[in-house]
Amino acid sequence: MEIKENKNYYDAAMHQINGDSLCLSTYQYLKKNEEWAGRYEDFLKGKKSLPLLYDPFFKKIFNPTERRDRLSELVSCLLGQKVTVLEVFPNEDSQFLGVMIIMDMVVLMADGSIANIEIQKISYDFPAERISCYSADLVLRQYKMITGKNQVGKHELSMNGSSKPSYKDMRKVHTIILFEDSNKSLISDMDKALYFHVGKTKFNTGIKIELLQDFVLVSLDTFRKYRYSDIKEGRTEITDYDYDSSQYNDALVSEKMKRDRLKFLSLFVAETPQEIDKLVETFPDLESVRQDINEYLERPGEVLSMFSEALRILDRNTAELMVDRMKDEIVDLREQNDELTGRIDELEEQTYGLKAEKEELTVHTDKLEAENNALKVSSDQKDAEIARLKKLLEEQNK
Repeated sequence: MEIKENKNYYDAAMHQINGDSLCLSTYQYLKKNEEWAGRYEDFLKGKKSLPLLYDPFFKKIFNPTERRDRLSELVSCLLGQKVTVLEVFPNEDSQFLGVMIIMDMVVLMADGSIANIEIQKISYDFPAERISCYSADLVLRQYKMITGKNQVGKHELSMNGSSKPSYKDMRKVHTIILFEDSNKSLISDMDKALYFHVGKTKFNTGIKIELLQDFVLVSLDTFRKYRYSDIKEGRTEITDYDYDSSQYNDALVSEKMKRDRLKFLSLFVAETPQEIDKLVETFPDLESVRQDINEYLERPGEVLSMFSEALRILDRNTAELMVDRMKDEIVDLREQNDELTGRIDELEEQTYGLKAEKEELTVHTDKLEAENNALKVSSDQKDAEIARLKKLLEEQNK
């Protein structure tokens, strides 16, 4: 069943919205942002698909209760190992250094490991420092779980046969971030077409100490630019760009995971129903996703709420981003002010030194002028004596 393109859905949705005061109020809020109102209307008209990378839509399509297999498959192909998602933690159930860290989705897997899935519009807003803090927060969450200080997870971690918690009970924590817009730090010097970045801590001497924290950073714009056009045309041969060989320990499942990775990344960058139709031809198991999207065409009120929620999150994030950037600007201005103040102090010291030198030079100049005047007087006296002696000599010669 292809995604439906029918103006009747739009007309029926508008009729339903105008007849429901709550929906109408939500729609008026959405219309404050022309882009989002347009995306909602284009979805109903069959011109655009759902923006799956926005939180409300992502959590509907990858619902951990209704679509646990789909979510497990997504996490598995990104991590390069078969995992089963057991549950999703609340967004705000952890504090790191007294600061509430709100994550998009944190999942607990059957082996006790934890993965955080983040979707970022602009990579500049998720720098290395923030990535490190999110990863550290995952470690702290897991430590609280094994020590009984965090009762969020309903599934207890293994204690190695001992009732006493141990650091050995800690499992891997994976920070997965999908970037819609990459900055230069996410462009590989090895090859600008590389879009799947896997990070681990290694030691320069090659010692085999495997730390808990792993990182997977995906540049979706790079994927769209260099790989997506081939995949839309059904050319899905796996290339060196598509995976990191260090991720795969099970050769039996690795080929499927590589293909699943292409499937989901293509789904995330697809914008129109027609693009998704093409993807379904290449990846038939995406049919269930297409059906889910089609069902929302018949629930315009629910989709409207999802768009409205996405806009509210965007507005909140934009406001927070503006505050953060203003704070950064204030810090920069203070640093510039301190620098200018220091420069002014330095110039004042130089000016004071120059004044002292000027006064010293003035004294020295006055002394030289006095000596010059004395020499001039002496010279005049000598000239007068010479003139007198010349006159005396002339008289004697006569």
